Amino acid sequence: MSLNKILISALIVICIITGLATAFTINEGENALVLRLGKIVSHDSDPQVLQPGLHFRLPFFDTVRIFDTRVQELATSPSQPLTVVTKEQTYLVVEYFAKWRISNLPRFYISTGGSVHWAETLLEQRINDIVRAEFGKYTSAQAISINRSKMVDAIKEQAMQIGKDQGIYVMDVRIRQITLPKDVMDSVFNRMATERKQFAEAKRAEGIEKSEEIRALADQKVTVIKAQALMQAAAVRAQGDKEAADIYSKAYSADPKFYSFFRSLQAYETSFNHKNDILVLKPEGQFFNYFHGTQGNNVSKK
Repeated sequence: MSLNKILISALIVICIITGLATAFTINEGENALVLRLGKIVSHDSDPQVLQPGLHFRLPFFDTVRIFDTRVQELATSPSQPLTVVTKEQTYLVVEYFAKWRISNLPRFYISTGGSVHWAETLLEQRINDIVRAEFGKYTSAQAISINRSKMVDAIKEQAMQIGKDQGIYVMDVRIRQITLPKDVMDSVFNRMATERKQFAEAKRAEGIEKSEEIRALADQKVTVIKAQALMQAAAVRAQGDKEAADIYSKAYSADPKFYSFFRSLQAYETSFNHKNDILVLKPEGQFFNYFHGTQGNNVSKK
């Protein structure tokens, strides 16, 4: 291979490498700054911000810094939430999130050195200060329910102002969750459990008291009903005995001799009911009157 061909080939390779080192592409949702020897390249005394597309730079002199200009989210860490103090000196744990994006890329680069992490750290510190200040204006009840929307609007308005000096536009700030610290939460839960237990015991005692009252009233009604039933039964029995006595009296008065004879027969039957029964009586006693009468009648007939 001749020297000319080698030189041409080397020149082509150098041109290709130079072209690759010179051209670069910026995607949608991104902007870029060209740093020439560490300084931002300007156009008409204004820092030049490159938009999405194909661009070129001076190799070995220019450095391209590409930044994401889409909306990003900053949120408190669940493991390290923000603790605030309310107006009545009550501690609350607040979790929030903020929507932000880069609005002024040269200012963003100058204030943060182009570090998104550092920008978010600064923004989080400032929002934390705003949130603490706003919660300090209200009581816990007001911050949680009554004035929550008003407080969030104030936080959002102040956050939009603090982001301007960093080249950041804060689009929105929202409170995600408000809770009590863990030790306070445990204390509240224990107190609630104690109150519920006391309430349950009070209700149980009230129920027992009412059940005793109902039982006593039922026993009283049962006693009254039994007494009334016994009284009515005694009255009916007395009336029956009276009527029976009247019937007996009428029956006996109809023929007293027959009644006396009938009663003696019943006495004889009862007395001599068993073979082993023994009576020691005088034959001349009144118990054997009808025996004597029967025997005398039989003798006279003979």
